Amino acid sequence: MAIIAKVIRVPGAVVEVGVEDGATVSDALSAAGVTLTSGETLKLNGSDADTDAVLSDGARILIAKAAKGA
Repeated sequence: MAIIAKVIRVPGAVVEVGVEDGATVSDALSAAGVTLTSGETLKLNGSDADTDAVLSDGARILIAKAAKGA
């Protein structure tokens, strides 16, 4: 069964990707053609996450620049 996830870059685009069960945030980023850059934060479904976090169907991956002073 495939997992559908949204990769959201702020500012930027929203990309919906399909990945296999057991896929990680890293897999979804690769499928979306997205590379994290220095100074960006990563959230999965609203919570801080690492690229090795496992996805569930309907996952939302948010990539944004870290707030200054954070």
